[in-house]
Amino acid sequence: MPARPRLLVVEGALRDNGGLRISHDFAFRWTREGHRVRFLVLEAVADGPGVFTPEPELDVVFASPRPGRFRRTAPRILAETFGQVRRADVVVSGSEVGYQLLFGWLATRVLRKRFVMLVQSRLPDAVAAWTPGRLRPLLSFVHRRVDAAVCVSPGLVPDVLAAGVPAERIHVARVGIDSDEVLRRAGRDGGPERGSRPRIVAVGRLARQKGFDVLLDAFARARGAGLDAELVVVGEGEEREALEAQAAELGVADRVHLPGHVPDAQTIIAGADLFVLSSRYEGLGLVLLEALAHGVPVIATDCPTGPRHVLDDGRHGELVPVEDADALGRAIRRHFERPQDRRGGGVPSQQRARTFDQAAAAEDLAAYLESLASTG
Repeated sequence: MPARPRLLVVEGALRDNGGLRISHDFAFRWTREGHRVRFLVLEAVADGPGVFTPEPELDVVFASPRPGRFRRTAPRILAETFGQVRRADVVVSGSEVGYQLLFGWLATRVLRKRFVMLVQSRLPDAVAAWTPGRLRPLLSFVHRRVDAAVCVSPGLVPDVLAAGVPAERIHVARVGIDSDEVLRRAGRDGGPERGSRPRIVAVGRLARQKGFDVLLDAFARARGAGLDAELVVVGEGEEREALEAQAAELGVADRVHLPGHVPDAQTIIAGADLFVLSSRYEGLGLVLLEALAHGVPVIATDCPTGPRHVLDDGRHGELVPVEDADALGRAIRRHFERPQDRRGGGVPSQQRARTFDQAAAAEDLAAYLESLASTG
């Protein structure tokens, strides 16, 4: 029996976010199943809130051992990337943007290895949000020349095709969660965390993409119409001060809580009376799946591309237009004032979450990578 291909997963830094969690989970599951896997992290970051801790079983290598200015560390990072790619058969970039994509692709072209791009967000949005203008032509050049693009949801495929990736090089991985593990984590530390009032919960990086400014506006409108509830937004990011100022200006600061980064938000999600995803765009939306796994009712923006896919065209939660605070506010009020009109929640939502099985996704993707290596 031929040896399994050596897999190298490349990430930019261990900053806790949904994209990193997906790439890490794949690498960890492959390791546990006996695949030869290494997880290469390009930049070291200082310890503190928001830093992700990999599983101890995972073989993690840092291209730069200490935090430092990228201009100074880049030569070392590039050299280490070449060294690690030399030992691999297939290289997987954990993102569709960033230096992990550029350095990883360059090394595979020189060393004649297979290169896979994990697409976790819409390409136009990701490029606009995370890539300086001077690097965008280079990024587009690389996108067209990957050996494979693995999309975490079907809705991401059109943008990948538009970027010039041939259809035969595109694979969709039905990324999901481990529902049993999510429920187990919610049972720790005293179980679900509940508020003294009906509680609305949102989770994500405090960044423009997540649309928390729209959510605050919607919440204020619902409060103004008589809703007696509180809003908890879990996460940290560059929009914190702006969101705090907005809550004060809207007169809802006493009902809005921003607890910052929480290593595991499952007890908070499980205790919610309503979960809201207000994003302007999402590749998939793992937090939606986590809310469904707990049986929590969901309202989400109908943003490109994940929520409609996760909620099965609105059968397992209400979809509202993107950036429409009035529509979102009405949906929030309707949830509490007319329980008979709610969509989603309970056992059907939990069953829906289980159709997104991360173990099955990892097995399917490993088989795809093996087939790719065999044709290299």
